[in-house]
Amino acid sequence: MASVRSTSVDGRGESNNSPAGSLNQAYYAHHLPKEPSADSNSLNDAYWRHFKNAGPQPRTEKELHSGLWGQSPPRERKPSVTWAAMHGIKFSDREATNGSDQTLHRRHADSLEEAELSGRNSPRPPKGKKRNVSNKDLLQQYLPPIFKWLPNYDRNKSLRVDIIAGLVIAFMVIPQGMAYGMLAGMPVEYGLYSSMMPPLIYAIFGGAAHLSLGTNAPISILVADSVTAAIPTDTDCSDDPDSADCARILDATLLLCLMSGLLYLMFMIFRFSIITSFVPDPVLSGFTTGASVIIITSNMKHVFGISTKRGQIWEVWASIFEELPNINWAAFVIFSLSFMALLSIKELNRKYKEKMPVPIPEQLFVLIICTVIVAATDMDVPKVKDIPSGLKTPELMSFDDFGALIQPAIVCSIVTYILTFNVAKACGDLYGYEVDGDQEFVANCIAAVMGSFTGSYLPSGSFSRSALVGEITGDDGTPLHNIISVTVVALVVMFLTPLLYHMPKAIMASIIYVALKNMMNFGTAKKLYSVSKQEWGLWMISFVSTSLLGVTYGIGLSILASILLLVKMQAKPATRILGVLGGAEGLNDKYGCVVLDVKNFDAAMEIEGIKIFKFEADLHFANKDHFEEKLKKMQSRSQWNRLHTVIIDCSSINTIDLTCVKMLERLHKNLKLKNTKMLFANWKAQSMRRVLDGSGFYETIGEENFFLKMRGALDMAIDRGKWEKGNEGALEQFRQHNSRHNTWSGTSSKETYPSIPSFENLNIFYVEEKGQEMQGFLRGVREEGEDRV
Repeated sequence: MASVRSTSVDGRGESNNSPAGSLNQAYYAHHLPKEPSADSNSLNDAYWRHFKNAGPQPRTEKELHSGLWGQSPPRERKPSVTWAAMHGIKFSDREATNGSDQTLHRRHADSLEEAELSGRNSPRPPKGKKRNVSNKDLLQQYLPPIFKWLPNYDRNKSLRVDIIAGLVIAFMVIPQGMAYGMLAGMPVEYGLYSSMMPPLIYAIFGGAAHLSLGTNAPISILVADSVTAAIPTDTDCSDDPDSADCARILDATLLLCLMSGLLYLMFMIFRFSIITSFVPDPVLSGFTTGASVIIITSNMKHVFGISTKRGQIWEVWASIFEELPNINWAAFVIFSLSFMALLSIKELNRKYKEKMPVPIPEQLFVLIICTVIVAATDMDVPKVKDIPSGLKTPELMSFDDFGALIQPAIVCSIVTYILTFNVAKACGDLYGYEVDGDQEFVANCIAAVMGSFTGSYLPSGSFSRSALVGEITGDDGTPLHNIISVTVVALVVMFLTPLLYHMPKAIMASIIYVALKNMMNFGTAKKLYSVSKQEWGLWMISFVSTSLLGVTYGIGLSILASILLLVKMQAKPATRILGVLGGAEGLNDKYGCVVLDVKNFDAAMEIEGIKIFKFEADLHFANKDHFEEKLKKMQSRSQWNRLHTVIIDCSSINTIDLTCVKMLERLHKNLKLKNTKMLFANWKAQSMRRVLDGSGFYETIGEENFFLKMRGALDMAIDRGKWEKGNEGALEQFRQHNSRHNTWSGTSSKETYPSIPSFENLNIFYVEEKGQEMQGFLRGVREEGEDRV
């Protein structure tokens, strides 16, 4: 091969005889020559601009094909022999100053590579001084969020809107809390208890200024179903609040809250929050829709004023039909009228939203009207009756059912955290502040633990109440609204509960049913069916299993289905056959080559004798068989009699394990027997260097077969095809020899048939300037003894 023209050490045709730091001066002069003039068009000046604008680049031909380069070109610094000594590089001054700069470049880069592969660390710039952190900053970092926003509280902007939001939420929480407390299988006052301690704790430790923590319909039914499944009883608290069954249910519900709070802390410490990643949106949507079916079923007895048995959904519906002759028509009328009134006022709020300063508290309004009517007429309907006055005295619950509640606590804590964090994250995204996941774990942990001792069941974020807080307060809102709403609810619990004696339970059912409008997401299922059958399948599994088996088993099966789908997607990812946009002529385009899926783009055309195969996932033991199967199927279905090159597009492959290394070596050997070249384009060696170097992968496959870009692989493949067309006789002789011996060794074949070309020494360089590609490639074909530039 003809020798490559060399330049002087400084890269600009000027000799450099400075004795100081000869090695480093020569190396930096080669990498970072002096800035060229504006009208200079030399190749070296283009190379300088390329390094200045394009960032880290390969230093040698070997590195270009294998991707084995280290850090970006070093910054200019004072020459230092110590820097070279750290890499074990020793050159004489004569070599550094008078020798060929390309020889110096090669030897220096090879030494750097050897240093990296041998485990010697690359030099690091001197560390700067550590930033001094004052005790005040350190204390501020670990203080609860209330100590961050309260000292900077702007009374002129925030106080008025916080008070209004707190009052509106309190008027909304009072009827909602009682309804959701009954939905959770507890007496109605426990819904009010759940609306005091948790939001107060969140105002101190929470990170979302607009979040309203407390009762929530999906979590209420999740808690009730979890306790029912773990502790079967004949009656519940809605039948007889003073029964032994109700006392056991209360202890179990409060214990479930305590266990979930402690699980929050464990999730944060051991980073188990990764499990939340296996609950995608379709699963949550199907879960809430299935939970709404259970909510409708469990509240039918309040709609009709009848008594039903506890059990599975079909058992409850059988009991409902048995009790239909005993319907309390007065209760049904109250439910129907209150339901229509709630919907009408809700629509009125939506229609005149811009004209009203605050929305009408429809739930509180309807509750007061219905309670007054029932009290005035002494109507014979199921009533709430006595509600204890005053705050609940903190006490320790019974731990008798601890073992039975472990599995429900895990499920409840996972689902509750996902829903609460999603609400907090939505508030942060909408109003421009960050929500820290760890801080949310802390806030929910303390809220659940403290709430369990003061009569609260598992608290969660409410999207509807949080959205209302955001509409009222806007960007000026702070967590103070939680403190104000807690104060109002506490006053009601201490002084006004006797007025709720005549409140009908049918009004509770109407409030719950109106809230279900936002939980039933059948429209989501319809959309998923037309977009993604897999996600629609997850939605259906979550919906059906939750509806029929209960929320505990439903969410468990849904998470399992999500994990199985993820495993399937990893074991059998998508594969594509790519073509070049515009065919072989597209390679001459000034923007380079574009490869696209031939099935989806008619303009993407395959080049004769070349197949481009793309694998849309990382390579690991679970999908190696799928990779091999699809690649062989692509070869067998080739439309050409002679397939001389297979290019693997590795743009989606970021990791690889030893099992797949062996598989690729086996494929390479099989293709080699057919005289088919296997090339790797868009190769990412940095993330896989340890596995590839340790396994000897490059020595087996050949470093010349790996390309940083698709264009280099295509150029080699096209050149190979052109050579084969001009050497058909030699190839036929090779095929006959291969069929006789049924095996082939690269060394013996080269000795027996020297006319067969070797592309191992093919080298391609690219120099880019201002987005335009200037191809200056040096190709050597050993048999022809010819160099082309």
